[in-house]
Amino acid sequence: MKVQIKKILMIAVWTLLIAGVGVLFFMINAHRQNQICEKINIQIEGTETNHFIDSALVLDYIQSTQIIGNSIGNIDASKIENLLENNPHIKKAEVYKAVDGAVFIKVWQRTAIMRVFNLDNESYYVDEENMKMPLSDNFTARVAVCNGNIFEKCTKCDTINSNILKTCAGIAQYVHKTPFWFSSIEQIFVTSDSVIVLTTKLGDTKVVFGDANDIEGKFERLLAFYKQALPKAGWDKYSSIDVSFANQIVAKKKMAIIE
Repeated sequence: MKVQIKKILMIAVWTLLIAGVGVLFFMINAHRQNQICEKINIQIEGTETNHFIDSALVLDYIQSTQIIGNSIGNIDASKIENLLENNPHIKKAEVYKAVDGAVFIKVWQRTAIMRVFNLDNESYYVDEENMKMPLSDNFTARVAVCNGNIFEKCTKCDTINSNILKTCAGIAQYVHKTPFWFSSIEQIFVTSDSVIVLTTKLGDTKVVFGDANDIEGKFERLLAFYKQALPKAGWDKYSSIDVSFANQIVAKKKMAIIE
């Protein structure tokens, strides 16, 4: 009998404790939901190479949501995230509310890998996920220029769709992640025959690149040519270097000028 009473008392105590904790959490949550937001903390990722977005722009973009002065319970984090992600320069946004009533906003910028000039002289960026981005009044990305026989526009800033621009983006992607070529390649040009020609900062020699097949191999052959042949022959001896053929390089010397 005593054992049964003891069990009943223990169950009752634990029930009261659990109920008390539940009430406490309910009261804390209710207080938190009614707490007025007085602070917004903003963290922006990818500022090492990009400055499309800063804290002032984030605040300006979400001013319609009225975060400061509003109760935490009335702040819609998902709505703020969606609003920020509608900005073409923002890849991802996360918003959460802290226990002290502050709102934290974390934003990931898109990374431009090339700047396109189409035949209508319209200019836009392409990012690492092949998304088109408009130019920014706040920042000019230091990336290779892609121009020539390019028709594609940036009306909706969606993903690129033409094969030639996808090829150029593949080349730009490799250039962007390779420090030597990132500092050396300044132009990706598409001829009227859809041949891709690169312009480097290493003299005025043109590099005929061809298509997007074996991008890494072509750059490796080009680098080997730069290291072995050009220092001996001179940077200005060749008019073009063709790496479009598999496992070989065809270099054309400049014509001698006779006066």
